[in-house]
Amino acid sequence: MTTKNKSTNVANEDTANAVKTQSNPSNQAVPLVLADRALTSLRASGHDYKSAVGEVFDNSLQANANNIKLRLFTEKKVLGKNTKKTEVVERVAMGDDGIGMSKDILHRSLMLGYSSRYDDRTGMGRFGVGAKLGGISQGRRIELYSRQSANEPWLYTYIDLGEIHNGTMHFIPEPSQANLPEDCADLVGKDHGTLVVWSKTDRLAERDSGGARQATTVESELMNYTARTFRKFLDGGIEILINGKRVRPHDPLFLMATTRFHEGQNPDPVATVLVEESFPWEIPGHNDRTGKVEVSITLLPEKFRPYRGAGGEQLAKERRIDENEGISILRAGREIFYGILSGVQPSTNKVNIDRWIGIEIRFTPELDECFQVRNVKKGAEPINGLRDKLRDIIYKTVMTARNQIQSFWDSQEAAQQRERGVHGEAEDIAANTKDVSPKPVAGQDTPEPEREQKIREAAETLTKDEPEKRDEVAKEISNRPVTIIPQNFAGNELFEIEHLGSTALVKLNMRHPFYREVYSKLLAEVERAGAAGENNENGSIARLAQVGLDLLILGYARAEGMRKDADDHYGDLRTYWGVHLKNMIQEWKKS
Repeated sequence: MTTKNKSTNVANEDTANAVKTQSNPSNQAVPLVLADRALTSLRASGHDYKSAVGEVFDNSLQANANNIKLRLFTEKKVLGKNTKKTEVVERVAMGDDGIGMSKDILHRSLMLGYSSRYDDRTGMGRFGVGAKLGGISQGRRIELYSRQSANEPWLYTYIDLGEIHNGTMHFIPEPSQANLPEDCADLVGKDHGTLVVWSKTDRLAERDSGGARQATTVESELMNYTARTFRKFLDGGIEILINGKRVRPHDPLFLMATTRFHEGQNPDPVATVLVEESFPWEIPGHNDRTGKVEVSITLLPEKFRPYRGAGGEQLAKERRIDENEGISILRAGREIFYGILSGVQPSTNKVNIDRWIGIEIRFTPELDECFQVRNVKKGAEPINGLRDKLRDIIYKTVMTARNQIQSFWDSQEAAQQRERGVHGEAEDIAANTKDVSPKPVAGQDTPEPEREQKIREAAETLTKDEPEKRDEVAKEISNRPVTIIPQNFAGNELFEIEHLGSTALVKLNMRHPFYREVYSKLLAEVERAGAAGENNENGSIARLAQVGLDLLILGYARAEGMRKDADDHYGDLRTYWGVHLKNMIQEWKKS
């Protein structure tokens, strides 16, 4: 080495030492992490309380637990923006009957980054941070109890963010023998298992907006989350209890027969399977190995979707069908994503139809990178190529299912139209415009007994062949703004109108030449096309004309109702209108 090089090296070393001494004058070791600050920052890990609980359930399932129990402990507090006490969760305990942890594993289990199954691609656990981040995201203290056999004592350890912050906790305490809390002892297995307790649950008790989070809301949302997220395990016989209530699976495919709607004498029907397909996909970095992706698509039973708008009915709401408008993605049998996958499913402008279509994608954890899975196991996004493959399977099937649903609704509406009578469509339109139209005044003073009698007589006319439906039809007439009642009566009028305040009865004269020569022929063509199951141009035009004429008549009846003395004022008008119309129809018939 030359003198020049030696001098240069010495100068560089002096400079480095000077910088080193200046940045760390005491020459002490610098920790990789400032634990108190890092843990406080990590509380904002992306977990909500549902996904945080899910991480604990994941660990229980991987520990071969058959029974998992969660209990919420509550107290009344004044929190945040609230001025009154609210019952909030102050402690959460979760126990299982899994294999438990050895003393060594228990000691390390609360260490961030540690997992006895770290980077394991065969089950749900992999990252070594989920349960810890989930726990501290909701509470400031996590306590663990575990044992592996009835011959061993329960061992205990914990972390407490308050103690870490004030400098009294630098290391995770070595597990020591301890008795289970009396109010949690029944949550674990008799011989072995694990108990996790979150306390000082400040983030769980208070919403991000500053108000208190009610304990009843927490319980309800945890029930719904667990029912859907862990549905495969629940369906397979794993039992999860939340506050002593058994969680039953919620299956967006509606194929499972173990839900709460399959008990009793009238169990729910299951869905129709449209697609059941699986394909291999190359594992990143392993050209010679593949993982498996599975896709299932179902069409929900007709019982749930008897007509357009049924998604808002109680039957559908109880089954959470309104939450069924996206794609469910499961990793190792556990749902990690539910929502819209743009570019995979068709445009969501018909989302109310898509709720009747169940779509599920399942994959093995070795394909995590292909679905861009995050360490909190919330969310999944297929990579390019895989997205295209999924689109090929899903897109056309959804479009076909949409058409099938629409066709079923069309046929149902046609049947209902025949059952309601030929005037039902126009009457429904009039009813739909009732709230935005001027309110009638004619007949407001009609005594209620007289009004009921007239409505009952109209119902008798419409149900002369089906008397068992009389009361139902009378109720419908009473609730409609205007109803057409075809009748045979003497006189020149095409129709008569009885105004009864909020409703009006239009008695359409079937003896009038207009009815016989025009209206009845339109009806005949509509009925002929319907009976033949045709959707031809003649039938469509006839239906269009018939409904249009109904709307003209109903519109006129509503206009009459704007005068209190409508019967006296318009009686002659109706008669002369009928006379002139009769004469013109007869002349037209001659030509």
